[in-house]
Amino acid sequence: MALAPFFERIYGAVGGHLSVSRESLTSSLETVKVGVRCGARCGRNDIWIAELATNLLARLYPRICISGTVSHVAKLKRLALRINPKIEFERNSPGDTSICIGSAKLADAIFPTSHGWVARLDHAPAQPSGYDNPYGAGAAAALACAELFRRVFLKTRTEPDFRLSLLDFGKATGSELPLKSSNLRDVVFAGVGAVGNAALWALSRDTHLKGHLWLVDGEDLTLLNLQRYVLGTAADVSRSKVHLAKLALRRTRLTIEECQTSLEQFAELRNGTDIPTICISVDNVETRRAAQALLPRLIINGWTGDRALGASWHVLSRDAACLACLYQPHGQGPSATDQAARALGLSVERATLLWVTQQPMTDEDLNAIAQHLGVGVTTLEPWRAKSLGNLYTDVVCGAVPLDVTGVGHVETVPLAHQSGLAGILMAAELVKRTNAKLAPLTQTEPLVSWDDILRPPPNIWTKPRPREKGCICGDPDYQAVFRRKWGLSRRASK
Repeated sequence: MALAPFFERIYGAVGGHLSVSRESLTSSLETVKVGVRCGARCGRNDIWIAELATNLLARLYPRICISGTVSHVAKLKRLALRINPKIEFERNSPGDTSICIGSAKLADAIFPTSHGWVARLDHAPAQPSGYDNPYGAGAAAALACAELFRRVFLKTRTEPDFRLSLLDFGKATGSELPLKSSNLRDVVFAGVGAVGNAALWALSRDTHLKGHLWLVDGEDLTLLNLQRYVLGTAADVSRSKVHLAKLALRRTRLTIEECQTSLEQFAELRNGTDIPTICISVDNVETRRAAQALLPRLIINGWTGDRALGASWHVLSRDAACLACLYQPHGQGPSATDQAARALGLSVERATLLWVTQQPMTDEDLNAIAQHLGVGVTTLEPWRAKSLGNLYTDVVCGAVPLDVTGVGHVETVPLAHQSGLAGILMAAELVKRTNAKLAPLTQTEPLVSWDDILRPPPNIWTKPRPREKGCICGDPDYQAVFRRKWGLSRRASK
């Protein structure tokens, strides 16, 4: 069986979304095969769609049929093998679980195309892709993989054809609009995780961009990250995330600086120097709130939830939610130690002691945790010399082989196409909001989201979001500092 070496994270994602056992998921993956078929006529958008679709599929399915034009097939197979060296290639394309690219045709397949800023999904051969645009192409690929997932695991039938403009989230805006030169200027890219990877995938294919990017992330790539990091391959494990991101951007006109640190430390090192734009996709609320407190002129936010994904844009002086509003605490929530105690079956007092002191867990601790999780204590041997925080994080991420339906509610690991689409949306917002000619064509609402990826994509993506009472954006002192910082009058800042 060609299961990927990061299967435990795959199970953490699929098992968390569908509440299936490990055995059931393994059995399903043994029998299913998916396909990518490339036609003889493939434009640049089609090639990008094929690349990202193959990239995403290879992170979940162990058996894949890649067919069509010889040159395209060879390149896509190499890509799939770099992600999962054990992957098996099938000979025959299954129509109802295949994605057809360019002029390729298969009965019952999914046909993604991209026309400028508009991503399209059809269920019969459609008109060829239009103006080159990696954001539209990336969205089309992720949407196609999402529908394929629903066909495989939820047994859904053919869904309606779909259109999505990444400019205003209608159906047609920007379909006849070619990409032109655009200057991002100075951008701090905070977080080079799964969402950040997908955003950079798109930015790396936009040859019209100029600007200066600081890539800020303190972590290295791990094996489990390969479940959804589209820039990562098996050969990249243990490498710095920011270095991998810089390599991905090496053919662009962007100036790149690696900063292997946290956003908070980066800001401290800059000693208060103004940061015009922050593009953020970190995995904790505190850093997102800290990003808004730095008072950048613009913040772009990308995120995933249990079944949701989205992006948002924020200017503090607008009469709309700032980034901190989206993460404003409402009452006292459970602490990390409370959540770990509940998920692992320890008393709050014991969990707090282990968490704070970082001391290794005892045999008694491991026995109690194993019994609560319903696994043999030998399963937890790799964590014997580690902290409770390490074990809890790995339970959440699916590294511990257990039935996720038995541990209570912990955060679901996002699916590869879920993180992928969130990153594409974030990259599109960054380009739109820093381009004076594109900005007037875009949505006014600060938030766009797809709230349940186990259902077909929604007709309405945009969400108005008012300010939260008590947030810093309603504080006149913060507003005055923001205006002075960016040289804005009261009228100009509206």
